[in-house]
Amino acid sequence: MRVPDACRFTGISRSSLYLLIARGEVEIVKMGAATLVLTESLRDLIERQRGTSTSRTAAPIRRRSDQDEVRKSGRQSRRRSAPNDFASIPLFERE
Repeated sequence: MRVPDACRFTGISRSSLYLLIARGEVEIVKMGAATLVLTESLRDLIERQRGTSTSRTAAPIRRRSDQDEVRKSGRQSRRRSAPNDFASIPLFERE
């Protein structure tokens, strides 16, 4: 595949891909002016990275409540609550 396609396939930048090519980690074939990146070479690179990655399993994302955010950051939440104009109206009759 061509270099732009290889960048999209792997999610790395063009300059990073050329660095990998220069280091011999990714194999290319020149056909005239075109630089073709071997797909199998990219797959091997991804597998090598997958095997050596320190964060192979992602930690679950915990959603914080607004109270946790206020406590941690020390400031108020950006979301503003509507004024409670109905606080004086009883919802149920008291006996």
